[in-house]
Amino acid sequence: MNPDMNPIHDKIISISKALCLILFVVACTAHPFISVAADWQETVKQGDELYGKRAGANGKEDIDAAIKKYEEALKGIPKGDEKSLSGVYVKLAQAYFTLGAYFSNGKDELSDLTDEGQRWAKKAKDADPESAEAYYWLGANLGLWRTVNKLSFRGGLTGGGIKKLFKKAAELDPDCEYGLPNMLLADLELSKGKLGEAESNVAKAVVAGPELLKNQLALAKILWNKNDKEEARKTLEHISRQSDDILPSKVLENRRTIAKAKKILEELKKGSEPDWGNAYQ
Repeated sequence: MNPDMNPIHDKIISISKALCLILFVVACTAHPFISVAADWQETVKQGDELYGKRAGANGKEDIDAAIKKYEEALKGIPKGDEKSLSGVYVKLAQAYFTLGAYFSNGKDELSDLTDEGQRWAKKAKDADPESAEAYYWLGANLGLWRTVNKLSFRGGLTGGGIKKLFKKAAELDPDCEYGLPNMLLADLELSKGKLGEAESNVAKAVVAGPELLKNQLALAKILWNKNDKEEARKTLEHISRQSDDILPSKVLENRRTIAKAKKILEELKKGSEPDWGNAYQ
């Protein structure tokens, strides 16, 4: 080899080694970010699996564990990924609502849980103003919170702010949460004596989620208020015959609704006026 070529040869080798080192450093640096991204998504999945067990014997404990998973996942979401942040905030708002609606002991605990649910739902709405679920869970937590904080101005003294939240959710996604925004809009309209608007909203809810039995119960309540008591009774009987797993993702919710329908039917047999209960629970 020409001795004069050695410096060039050595320089090429040096450059090659430097490039290899840079590529190695980049690969090692990038790997943790890839792992973190995969890890937070896997953590959310674990939270979803725990939340999905809420109808079981350890429902409250499973939801508590799901909340911890969701909170853990938040730490791994890449900065600037607002939609992913909003999605996990929504899951937290939903989890706290469920604890309040189905597992709370007394008014104070229900108030505290749904207050926390509102906090997460607001964060979800701020992170993604186009999230129908964020508006819905803010309205649902706020509505349930107001059932034990009746004199509060939060959400408007007459609940007008809640109504706006449900309207926005339904506008963004008519099928949001199996039609629950429209179902609760129907209940709000009925409470103000607006029977026609209540009928219109409940019809949309039933179309969006026929197997979510809360929608059917809201329909029965409106039929009863229309003085169509025979159809209301038939709807209640239909609900009472259903299996709670008719909608596998809403077993807990359907179980509560079936129990309500059966209780109302018993009241009707005794000649009592039905107690329709709380539309949020």
